[in-house]
This record gives sequence, C-alpha cells and structure tokens, in this order.
Amino acid sequence: MSTTQLQTTIPASNRTTGLTSRLVLTAVGGNVADTVSLDVTPDREPGIEEVVVAVEAAPINGADLLFAAGWFAVYPQVPAAMGAEGAGRVVSVGSDVDPALIGRRVIILPTFRYGTWATRTIVPARNVIAVPDHVDVQQMAMLSVNPAAAHSLLNDFVSLRSGDWVGLTLANSAVGHYVLALARRAGINTLAVVRNDDAAAEVRQLGADLVVVDGNGLKERVTEGLRDGRLRVLFEGTGDSGQISQIVTAVEDGGSVITFASVTGQVPSLPLGDLIYRGITLRGFFILNWIRDTPRERLERVYAEFVELVDEGVLRANVAATYPLEHYQKALRHAQGDARNGKILFLP
Repeated sequence: MSTTQLQTTIPASNRTTGLTSRLVLTAVGGNVADTVSLDVTPDREPGIEEVVVAVEAAPINGADLLFAAGWFAVYPQVPAAMGAEGAGRVVSVGSDVDPALIGRRVIILPTFRYGTWATRTIVPARNVIAVPDHVDVQQMAMLSVNPAAAHSLLNDFVSLRSGDWVGLTLANSAVGHYVLALARRAGINTLAVVRNDDAAAEVRQLGADLVVVDGNGLKERVTEGLRDGRLRVLFEGTGDSGQISQIVTAVEDGGSVITFASVTGQVPSLPLGDLIYRGITLRGFFILNWIRDTPRERLERVYAEFVELVDEGVLRANVAATYPLEHYQKALRHAQGDARNGKILFLP
C-alpha cells in the first residue's frame, strides 16, 4: 500500500496499527488549510533523551498560523510538523529518561520543531512537564503558551503590588484573558483596551476594572477613567503605534511598554517625548525565549501553579470547537474565522 493510500484510509484516531498520523506543512505561505496535509508514517522509537507522547489534545494558536505563513521567528523547513503545544500520555521513553514517566500525562512545551497535531509525537524529555490526571486535558493542552506569557508579563518586567494599575491592549486575546485572571487574583487593577463593544462586554465579564473601546478621544477617556491613577506598565499586543501614543500618556514617568504581539503586523513605537523626556521604555516578550531561558525548577513550579488554578476554575480558556485530525481543513478555516468565541482544538 502506498503512502498516499494510507493517508486516505487510516483514520487519524487509530493508535493501534503502528502508524502515526500527523499534519504537516507542505508549502510556506498561502491559505494554511490548503498548505497542510494529513500524513501517515510508521511509528518510530525515541532517541536516548526523548519521549513518545500519545497526543490527547492540541490547540490551534495564532503563532501556528504565522509559522505556516513564514512570518514567525522559527521558519518552517517543509515538510514541517505542525502544532506547537498540547497534552498527552507518555507511551515510551529513551534509555536516558526516567521510565517513571511512562503512563504519565504531560504538557508539551512549544519549540515549533516537534508537531503536536498528531496521534503521536516524539520530543526531548526536557520539553515535557508531567501534570495530574484529574485536570481537564483540553485546558492542559492550552497551558504552556498563553498562561506562561501572562505570568511573565506580570512578574518579570515590573515589580507590581496589589492596587497597582496595568494597561492591556488586545485585551480579549487569549493572553489578555489570562493576564486579566492573574491580575485580578493578585489584586492588580487592569485597564483593558479593545476594538469593539462585544469585546468590551467580554473583558468586563472577565473582571477588567476599566474597559475602554478604541476610537476618537481614546486618550481623554483613558485619563478620565483612571482619574488620579497611573499605569505602572502597558502590555501591548496590537503593534498600532497610533493607539500606543494615546495610551502611553497614562503610563507613569519611567514606566514601561511591553510588546507581546503585533496583530496589525506593524512595528510598535513610542512618541519621542515619552521616550526621551519621560523615560518610558519599550521592550519585547517572546514565549520561546522565556521557556528556553527559564530554569527547569521554575518552569515546573510555574506550570504546577497553573494546573492548580485551572483545577480551581481561576484559569480557563473557552473552547469553541474540537476536531479530529481528518477534519483539519474545516478546523483550520474555523480557527481563522472572526466569529469564533474560543480556541479550536484537535483531539487526535
């Protein structure tokens, strides 16, 4: 039987045939629903420092779509395995890996080198962290990227205390949701800036203290809403320098703007007066660098805290829909749509 025949006859959910089904990128650019295909290959054994994970759930993230388009920090070498994060069970380990991991549920830390949109994936043991069995596996699959980004934004740039104010653009994004939840838990006040009234209602429900819709008079409405308050830091995800210039006036002298995304594709900048005369700094955050540079002990501690917060209901991402791998085109189109109200996940 040819590989092409296998792709059309072996279901992606089949875990017992000695075959691995996975989604691979075959060309960079274009519509990802057309440049990704379902591939079936024989299972292979792990290397001495690797683990084999039977994937239970894996989300489609915006970064996955940027990766497929060739617009991400990691450039795909096609055919490239797709999927950055996920959760599943360890089914075998290499000779230098603790065999106690076998049978454990783990989350897979993103590298964009080992695909998670698959029935099985093989990753270095250092790129998995064991988690409890009883916590929702779909929430576990979404734990390694956005909650970690939110945690770092709130903890690694400015020393924040209860009662401080932080600003957040792209507040209805996945990162924004987690920032709002973690800030609320820490007693930190949040200014959430969004693009429309629907997003405003969403972030109010998530606990934002002050919600402002972008548009005419943004600067004045932010200032009025904060009253005598000043932002210690602004977390910025749009890349829209015009919007930034309106909000940064509310940042305290010597404060910071931290860029974690640019949904517009623009390069964010600060007005010259704020940069020079008020000492506002502009810095960037990239999750892969954080995972690479954070000591293993801290990674395990931070993710263990996330698991507890998910279990308590403090952290939770909405799931709009789930799909098997064989329905990947429908899933990818859904993930790119404007009307969805949560994450799209593959359940291999």
